[in-house]
Amino acid sequence: MVPKALLFLLLLAVSFTGFGQTYHSTNSFFFLPEVAVKQFQGRPYRYQVSVNYVPADTTAHFTPRVMQQGKREFDFKQTDQLTERSRPNAWHTYTIQGQVKAGVEKLLFYSIIEGNGTFFFDNLTLQVQTPNQEWQTVPLKNGDFEHSATPLAGYETGRKDLPAGLVLALAPGQGPDQSQALQLTFSGGTLAKTTPWYGHHAAAGHTCQLPGVKLYYETYGQGEPLLLLHGNGESINSFRRQIDAFATHFRVIAVDTRAQGQSVDTLTTPLTYDLFATDMKTLLDSLQLPSAHVVGWSDGGNTGLLLAQHYPAYVRKLVTMGANLFPTTEAVEAKMLRQSEHSRQTLLKQGKTAQARLLTLVLTEPHLSYEALATIQAPTLVLAGEKDIIKRAHTQAIAAHLPHAQVIILPGVTHYAPQENPALFNETVLNFLLDRPATAPSPSK
Repeated sequence: MVPKALLFLLLLAVSFTGFGQTYHSTNSFFFLPEVAVKQFQGRPYRYQVSVNYVPADTTAHFTPRVMQQGKREFDFKQTDQLTERSRPNAWHTYTIQGQVKAGVEKLLFYSIIEGNGTFFFDNLTLQVQTPNQEWQTVPLKNGDFEHSATPLAGYETGRKDLPAGLVLALAPGQGPDQSQALQLTFSGGTLAKTTPWYGHHAAAGHTCQLPGVKLYYETYGQGEPLLLLHGNGESINSFRRQIDAFATHFRVIAVDTRAQGQSVDTLTTPLTYDLFATDMKTLLDSLQLPSAHVVGWSDGGNTGLLLAQHYPAYVRKLVTMGANLFPTTEAVEAKMLRQSEHSRQTLLKQGKTAQARLLTLVLTEPHLSYEALATIQAPTLVLAGEKDIIKRAHTQAIAAHLPHAQVIILPGVTHYAPQENPALFNETVLNFLLDRPATAPSPSK
């Protein structure tokens, strides 16, 4: 079954804009074939699909996508997109071209449909270029819709049931060459507001100029300020499952850390968490905010600890998720450190020094001590996942050395708890920030 998280991301990608807001149709659906392509790594490919859609209103829309997936279900290496707009009321053949990347084992060919109207599909084809520059056809099961009485035989849909307004059928003689086509008829769909693509939401976006650096941040909600700090190589969008929930109670300030997301860093000096902490102090000063609550995840948790240590007046309450005090196997799983070093060396060989700079940070920082934690006076909630890459003993030791801390190990999740179980993470954090009785796992010291 296709991951529901992927469906969520795809629907964001095909939303409609208008009236100053972003909208999507409540009639949303996709289907796809998937093809094993491990033997074609490094080769060019081209995917074609013939489509004719007759809109019943302005919400009708078709978008194809090709997702390149590695060995694991969520290991997406690349997304290849159509370079032209889809056109209604006549048959058109759309082509997506790309190259099968190293490490890719499957290509997923999405046909994404929104809105009211009738959509016809036919002749889904895949070709891969051979070493002698010829195009080899790779079979797609039921790509011409001629070999099964079931309309979507051989396809994934990402759901067990169909949208209420969808009727599926096979349509003999309706294909571009009078062949049989797949017919999908949608009715009853309306426009609904789409959740912003956090990190790229122009109406909420702002910048703060520092020497050689332009920090990008977005603000949501009202109330006491709450600073959100993401992990290494991530961005504001990492907190897409938290921002709405937190903005109900706080003025959320979500930041792209320097050299990440949309924050521009023209410098080449080494990155440090102390530098990140100073950036956050400067940002709060620019907003004329004497203090804020801080929620930091991974690298953001390390930054939060240093902000509370070096600038104690600036931190009201602190939440750290998956933080560590030093980059050794006492704190971090050895496999993660080995993988990071391997990736760093690969990036350096490829001349990608900016990306390698971030991994150098992970492998050489932070340099906190248990003794230094004793100076932090902010009430602190220390979190980690039950299956975190940060060792449980280290997480518990951090809390034990903080004067005003509690620790909660979130059950059943990894280092990515905010995305894996947002309801649990959000409730746990809000209970702490709002002084509500804990309903999440009982804290232990």
